[in-house]
Amino acid sequence: MYDPRKKVLWFSIVSRLVLILLQLVFNLLCPDHDADAFTSPINPNDGITIYDKLITILFGGLTRWDGQYFIHIARYGYTYENTLAFFPLYPISVRCVARLLKKLLFVFNDNSVILIAAVLINLVCFIKSSIIFYDLSKKVLGNKVTAYKASILYCINPASIFFTSAYSESMFAYLTFYSMIASINNNRFVCLPIGLSVIVRSNGIINIGYPLYYWIKELFNTSLPKIISEYRRPSMQSGLLIELLNFFSTLLWIFNTILLSLVPFVLLQIYNYILFCTERVNATQYVPAHVNNYGLINNLVMPGKNKSPWCSKTVPIAYSYVQQKYWNVGLFKYYQIKQIPNFCLALPIFYIMIRCIIEYYRENKKQIHKLKFLDVDNYEKVTIKKRYPLQMFPFIIHGLFLTIFCILFVHIQVSTRLLGSASPLMYWFCANLMSHRIKNNDKDFYENSTNAFSRWKVFFMAQKRYSKRDKLILIYFLGYTTIGTFMYSNFLPWT
Repeated sequence: MYDPRKKVLWFSIVSRLVLILLQLVFNLLCPDHDADAFTSPINPNDGITIYDKLITILFGGLTRWDGQYFIHIARYGYTYENTLAFFPLYPISVRCVARLLKKLLFVFNDNSVILIAAVLINLVCFIKSSIIFYDLSKKVLGNKVTAYKASILYCINPASIFFTSAYSESMFAYLTFYSMIASINNNRFVCLPIGLSVIVRSNGIINIGYPLYYWIKELFNTSLPKIISEYRRPSMQSGLLIELLNFFSTLLWIFNTILLSLVPFVLLQIYNYILFCTERVNATQYVPAHVNNYGLINNLVMPGKNKSPWCSKTVPIAYSYVQQKYWNVGLFKYYQIKQIPNFCLALPIFYIMIRCIIEYYRENKKQIHKLKFLDVDNYEKVTIKKRYPLQMFPFIIHGLFLTIFCILFVHIQVSTRLLGSASPLMYWFCANLMSHRIKNNDKDFYENSTNAFSRWKVFFMAQKRYSKRDKLILIYFLGYTTIGTFMYSNFLPWT
C-alpha cells in the first residue's frame, strides 16, 4: 500500500507524461494556428538533422505563446525590450542545463537541446512542487486526507499545460510553496527561496509577507511577553537585557530577510538599466546577425539604441512600462466587450477563490475579530474538525490580494495559471468539497482499497458516489487540462 506522499509523487510523474503525450497527439492531429505572436528568430546556421525534427515533433507543442520568449532568452539573452517582461531565473536555468546536456546530446542542435532542457527542468520542478505542496497542505490543514486530495488536484490543475510547457509556472510554484513551509518552520534562510521566486515571476515579491507574518506572531507571543515579564521584576535586570537583545535580534532577522529577498530583484533592475539605458556603440556586437535583423524588421527596441521613457523615471523599473506598452496591462484596461469570452474562462477560478475566502471568514469570524490569528499555533495539534483552520489566515490574505489584483489589472485569462501557481486556496477548497470520508474499522483512510495499491490510480477514479460538486470540479480540472492542452499546443488562445 502506498502512503499518500508516495502516491502524490507517482501521480505527478504520470500526469506530466500523459500531458506531454496529449500535446504530441493534438499537435500532430491539428495544424498550428497562424497566431500574430512573437516567435524567436531561427538561426540559419543551425543544422537540422532527423534527430532535431524528432524533438520538434515530440515537444514542439510546448513552445507556444510566451514559451517563445523564454526559449529566446535562454538562447540569446535579453536582446529586445519586450523580453524584459520575463524574469531570468527560468531561462538562465534552461541555458545552464542545456550547456551540460549538449556534451551528452551532441547529435542535436542548440535549439533542440534548449527545448529538452526546458521540458526537463519543468518536469523536475513540478514533481518537487507537488511533494512540497503535500507537506505544506498537511501542515496547515492538519488532515492527511484533504492534503492528499488537494495535491492530486494540483497535479491536474486547470492550467496544467503551462506547468509542463516552456513557462516558469512550475519553478515558481516550487519556490513559492517552499517559501511558505519554510516561513511556517521559521527557517532563517527563507530569504533564499523567496529571493529566487522574485526573479522567476514579479508576484514573488509578495511572498515576503509569509516570514514577516510568522515572525510578527513570534514577537507578539514570545518576545514581548518575556520583556514585559522581566521588566516587572526589578531584581532581574540581567534577564531583561537578554530578552531585549533577543527582541532586537529577531527584528534584525526580519529586516535582513526582507533585504536579502529583494536583492535579486534590485540587481535585475540594475542589469536592465545598464543594458537598455546606457549608450554603447557596440552594444549589439555579440548579438547574432539574424537576431539583430529580426529586431530591425519588427521595429523592436534593442540594447544600446535610443533610450526608452522608463529609463528617465526616478525609479527606472522596466517591468511595468513593458507590460503597459506591449501588452496594454493596467487598471481596467482589459475591460472591453471583445474580452467577454476571456472573462468567462476566468470566472471559475474567481468563484473558487472568493468562495474559499468567504467560507474561511464565516468559519473563523469570531477568532478573526479577536485577532486570534496572531496567537502561536501548534501545527502538530491542529484539529481536523475544521474545514478551514485558522492557520490559513496568511494564505487567505495572500489569495485575496492576488484575486483583487487579477480582477483589476492583468489580462483576465492569465488569472487561472497565475493563481494556480501562487496560491494553494483553489486546491484546498476543492479538496474539502470532495472529501467524502472512507472508513475501515472506524479509521479514516486517505484512499480506498481499489486505488491504495496502485501508483497512478487516485481517489476520484473509483469513488462509490460522485456528488454534483464532485462532477463539476472534475469537469473543470480535467476539462480545462484537456482543452487547454489542445488550444495551447496548436497556437490557439487559452488561459
